[in-house]
Amino acid sequence: MIKKIADRFFRWYCRPDYYPDIQGDLEELFQDIKEESPRSAQYLYLIEVIRLFRPALIRPLFKNSLFNSTGMFKNYFKISYRNLVKQRVFSAINIIGLAIGLSAFLLINQYVAFEKSYDKFFSDSDQLYRLTTDQVLDGVIGTRDAMSFAPSGQALVDAVPEVVNSTVTYQFNELIIRQNDQSLTEKRVIAADSNYLEMFDYKVLAGGDPSLMLKDPKSIVLTESRAKAYFGEENPIGKTLKILSGFEEGFKVTGVIEDMHENTHYKFDVLLSIYSLSHRLERDGWGSFNYYTYLKLAPRTDIDELRVKFPRMYEISGEEESDTNLEFNLQAVEDIHLYSDYTYEPEVHGSANTVIFLNVISILIIIIAWVNYINLSTAKAIDRAREVGVRKAIGAFRSQLVIQFLFESFLLNMLAAFLAITLAEMIYPAFNQLVGKDIIEGVWLDQFFLIKVFSFALIGSIVSGLYPAFVLSNFKAVTVLKGKFRDSAKGTLLRKGLVIVQFTVSLILLAGTFIINQQVTYMQSVDKGIDMDYVVGLSRPRYTDDNRDQMMEKYKQFKERLLAHHAIENVGFTNSMPGGSLSDISSTTGEVQVVGKTNILEGTTYMQWCDERYLDAVGLRLIAGRSFNADMATDTSAIIVNQAFLKRLGIHDYESMLNEKIQFGESDDGHNYRLIGIVQDYNRTSLKNKVEPTSIFFNEYSNRLVVRLSPNNYQDGLKYLESTYQSFFPNTPLSYSFLDERFKVLFQEDQQFGNVIATFSILAIIVASLGLFGLSAFMAINRAKEVGIRKVLGATIPQILMIFYREFVVLISLSAIVGIPLVYYTMDGWLNNYAYRVDFPWMFVGAAILLVTTSALLTVGYQTVRVAIKNPSETLKYE
Repeated sequence: MIKKIADRFFRWYCRPDYYPDIQGDLEELFQDIKEESPRSAQYLYLIEVIRLFRPALIRPLFKNSLFNSTGMFKNYFKISYRNLVKQRVFSAINIIGLAIGLSAFLLINQYVAFEKSYDKFFSDSDQLYRLTTDQVLDGVIGTRDAMSFAPSGQALVDAVPEVVNSTVTYQFNELIIRQNDQSLTEKRVIAADSNYLEMFDYKVLAGGDPSLMLKDPKSIVLTESRAKAYFGEENPIGKTLKILSGFEEGFKVTGVIEDMHENTHYKFDVLLSIYSLSHRLERDGWGSFNYYTYLKLAPRTDIDELRVKFPRMYEISGEEESDTNLEFNLQAVEDIHLYSDYTYEPEVHGSANTVIFLNVISILIIIIAWVNYINLSTAKAIDRAREVGVRKAIGAFRSQLVIQFLFESFLLNMLAAFLAITLAEMIYPAFNQLVGKDIIEGVWLDQFFLIKVFSFALIGSIVSGLYPAFVLSNFKAVTVLKGKFRDSAKGTLLRKGLVIVQFTVSLILLAGTFIINQQVTYMQSVDKGIDMDYVVGLSRPRYTDDNRDQMMEKYKQFKERLLAHHAIENVGFTNSMPGGSLSDISSTTGEVQVVGKTNILEGTTYMQWCDERYLDAVGLRLIAGRSFNADMATDTSAIIVNQAFLKRLGIHDYESMLNEKIQFGESDDGHNYRLIGIVQDYNRTSLKNKVEPTSIFFNEYSNRLVVRLSPNNYQDGLKYLESTYQSFFPNTPLSYSFLDERFKVLFQEDQQFGNVIATFSILAIIVASLGLFGLSAFMAINRAKEVGIRKVLGATIPQILMIFYREFVVLISLSAIVGIPLVYYTMDGWLNNYAYRVDFPWMFVGAAILLVTTSALLTVGYQTVRVAIKNPSETLKYE
């Protein structure tokens, strides 16, 4: 692909009479190297094509134009080429800086575009909305839930003309599917009605009409990769898969669709007919909102007007208005990934603030690169002044000079663009790993990426080249040729201003990197109120109504067998393991009160079930009362709560609440539980969220269990767990995870964000340092005579250094004055996204200033010392 593009470029610019012979030589060179390294051969071919881009080989580009008749175009190219070669160091600094800036800008731009593309590949994505549930307390929206009631979608289709279709789905935690003797645990399984594949039009690979694939109960649709996992290259349509995990029934494969796009908020590998859950649907009805419901609106529906006239929930559900505090809401599917802050999301979503932050960084990096070019071009005005004077004296117009300097900028930016593409091709695998997503699959194959590269290179040619072009072309011929030209005060002030911009950007990026790293480190190290080291979590096999008693006995024996092993310290059952997402726990929005002690309070209460060993198994700390006791029959109606639960009720004297009755629901038909214990608050999920008010109920054999291993020989315990599980449940594959690893996954997005910021901050500083290196080198050379005179008059090298340093220290001080408020405003706002955050770390702002200062002074000092150590006789001699 690289060779093909290079050959097209060569054919475009090369004279037709030269092309066959030169192309033949290039092809011969390519074939010789291809045998040893095909990839290197393509890059070498491209380099040779760029090197041949010379005036003598370029075909006439403009017929019957002033460029061809006067040879001006060739002259522009020749002069530009000579200047690039003559000033090799400055040209290299500009090209490398622009290439790094452009490649970094475009890679981040690809990531930003990817994050903004979520769910936009569906045909009618702008008409698709998710039906969500808001809990409204005293006119204020409290908890916002991504789920809704199962009947709500169809009810709204019937009641609201603008709603033309709906689909209801249910997400499983995991299911075990068996094909012959092979059993696989599927983590991404949802059930949906027959409208789902009609509204979300995934590409169908087998199975016919998508609207009929899920019409019948016990139907199953697979993605392409899962179909191959079960059936290889065979046609799976009509074949049967047995689903365990409580079903214990065969499901007929009715369709195969494409694998999930990475840029969708609701991913699955297996899709079941929701009509297979008819019992669950009837039981939940308008009583439990555990379903993801999506609506399709009529084209050109005004969503704001629709929200105003949208029916109240009690009007649809048939309840009295006083019986519910829940209301419908609509959320655009295209907005879910970046703009949702709802509970019970199907996956961890992105952040619009992160995308904006990265977008700003990419713009700042490219601005730094352009600033470098402007600074170096205007700083070298004295060197180009005589050239301009001579050309004006022999009749050159200012417009011609402007074109000349813009052409130089264009040539330099084009060279930087080719280098940027090469850099992007080399680093895109590392970039994909950095952001945790396969965003880019190949740079040379991505036409959109190539178009953006050359488009921004062209923009950069104008943005960075226009000001120097007008400055240089504005010199007065008489003044210059008399030797009276001096650098203008305005030019010097502009360069200082641009240097301040570079320092400010570098300071913000460095300080931001330090602060993000500090917050992530804090979240990982802070006491979460739970001991997760050497604790393994897994799911137990499910049971059916027919084998319930048998499986209960198996659970009991399995637990006893594990506890008897020396490398296993504890085993506990629960329905929700720590380290999960917000949706990995049950909740209720009903009323709650301590009978006779508090008023009735509405709000979301999270609910967990566990056995008598669970608290000890995960290290939860009781601050009052006791844990459950399986030998006490009364504990089936007992409850343990955390501190947040009682604080929400306004209770701070925990001991006094023991043995009091906690009631859920209305007084007439509410459920009463005796409070036997209070546990210290603990973080079940990400530290972005506050500790949830949680109530814990007794259930001896919930669907998950945690196993605490002995730290000294945990590997023996793990092997024993695997072998014992296999002996008790041979038809069910074991899938487990360490709880501390589950928590690390919760922080992965923040870690990736910090790594991205750190990486591109370093690149920004490299680009800024390159510009500063070139600028300080030019300043040192221009002030060589001044340095020589000072040495003759007795100045030492440290004194000379201080003179040069003084100017840059002032610039860094000004950048700190500008940068510190910006750092505080942006990063303190970012920290406020976390319920548990560090105090604003001013010392890291100081460290960033120190690092920027050190980098600048080292760069300037190196160039200054190079001039200062020279013998004054060399710097003061007359030309």
